[in-house]
Amino acid sequence: MTKKTLIYVICSVFLIEVFAEKTTIYLEHSETLSFDQERMPDCQILGGNVQFRHDNALMFCDSAFFHDKQNTIDAFGNIRIEQGDSIFVYGDKLHYEGNIKLAKLRQHVRMIKGGMTLYTDSLNYDRELNVGYYFNKGKIVDSTNVLTSINGHYYPNTNTAVFQKDVVLTNPEFILYSDTLKYNTATDIAYILGPSTILYDSTTIYSEYGWYNTKQEHSKLIDNSIIKDNEGRTLTADTIYYNRKNNLAKSYINVQLRDSVQKSMLVGDYGIYNDMKKKGSMTKKATFIDFSSTDSLFLSADTLFYASSDSITTVRGYYNVQSWQKDFQVICDSMYYSTQDSIIRMFGTPIGWNEDNQITGDSIYLLTKDNKVNKIFVRGSAFMLMKSDSVEYNQVSGKQFTGYVKDERLYKLFVDGNALSIYFVKEEADSTKEATSDSTEYIGINKAESSELTIYIAPDNKPERIIMTPASNGTMYTPDKKNNLEITRLKGFIDCASLRPKDKIDIYNKKDKHLLKQQSAAQPRYKRKER
Repeated sequence: MTKKTLIYVICSVFLIEVFAEKTTIYLEHSETLSFDQERMPDCQILGGNVQFRHDNALMFCDSAFFHDKQNTIDAFGNIRIEQGDSIFVYGDKLHYEGNIKLAKLRQHVRMIKGGMTLYTDSLNYDRELNVGYYFNKGKIVDSTNVLTSINGHYYPNTNTAVFQKDVVLTNPEFILYSDTLKYNTATDIAYILGPSTILYDSTTIYSEYGWYNTKQEHSKLIDNSIIKDNEGRTLTADTIYYNRKNNLAKSYINVQLRDSVQKSMLVGDYGIYNDMKKKGSMTKKATFIDFSSTDSLFLSADTLFYASSDSITTVRGYYNVQSWQKDFQVICDSMYYSTQDSIIRMFGTPIGWNEDNQITGDSIYLLTKDNKVNKIFVRGSAFMLMKSDSVEYNQVSGKQFTGYVKDERLYKLFVDGNALSIYFVKEEADSTKEATSDSTEYIGINKAESSELTIYIAPDNKPERIIMTPASNGTMYTPDKKNNLEITRLKGFIDCASLRPKDKIDIYNKKDKHLLKQQSAAQPRYKRKER
């Protein structure tokens, strides 16, 4: 019992004693009546079918000591109190104080109202407040549940019971353990007022505040609430509406669906999850996080869909998709990821970045291993920029790309179909001199075309070796042409650096891809062969 509750009870009892109208207990029936003035002065000793009346309550017993001047009763054997026509209380012993309308029943006590029965060995029934309370273990049974606790209060007028200490609610479908619980015997709703755990065969629910409709198995969980299945998935949120019958959870604010086996999670501010089908969706800062390695992947979208089956997890994202990882960043309109093949598929003007490289195409596939990208596929209108310096870019375009990644760095690129390339050729730096930004000079601009192209990329992100097959058509332009965009820009050239996610926080800032489309439309259409 909390301090506030204790103070309220003490004050209530005090006010009742002071202001309550004192009424007289009347003896209605007894088969025998005797006195023992020496040992029990002013006491009526009653036996055989004893019956008392006090206001609208009737009290029955086998025998009793009636102190009419003190307005008290001590009764024994087959105790029965009838309060109106709805409340019945039974026990073996009774001490009743008529001035404050307090009945103290002991041994084999039962309190019955409608389909509810309260069992205990020590019950105090306050008729003035119409509340029964026990303090040494008790049990309430109705048509739906069995509830036990160390302490408890039952309020017949509102059909409400409050349980404290070692509370256990047993239902045919689940068991609820709690520190403090309020329960309505008419609606079968349990109100969680303290740390509580609900155990199903395959699901565990924890909450510290909320309510649970035990008949309909529908709940609202508010404070520190967690829903966990036996396969290692946990759902947490500031507020969870959970319907066990259809296995549907709707969650609001700080929602987190964590998969400890796959080492991934879905977070956002509004989520729907079916814990039977293992499917759900997330909106409002929806984010998928893969933390299976030290370099976690963060992926956000307007809406994310999650599904898990047979140890395979899939995630689909729609609109304003952005992902950030230490060495790879991507934006697109939609994406699909599956742990079955560990491929992130991105569609809708996707753009990817690795170090100083930018890749675009109709679709981009990132093949991952141990949560790290190890291969990149680009399908349709494939284009890559490799920043040469502050103003110049090495460029490659073709029908499709295959990029090879090692140590989180793109080291090889294979271009298949209509391969076009531009790269700025620099003279070899003098190894005897300290390298500076001005220690090398351009010796030309190479522009070439072939069916296939393989580029090996050096650690400094410059083309190390280029292989073209079959024989290529190419032109080496002099350095003074570097400002001629007709020569130094391939068709489809767009620098999207301003759209690149800067960190895992920036993925929530929507990128204006209309600029990308406008830039694309403004590009001049160059001929395939340029001389």
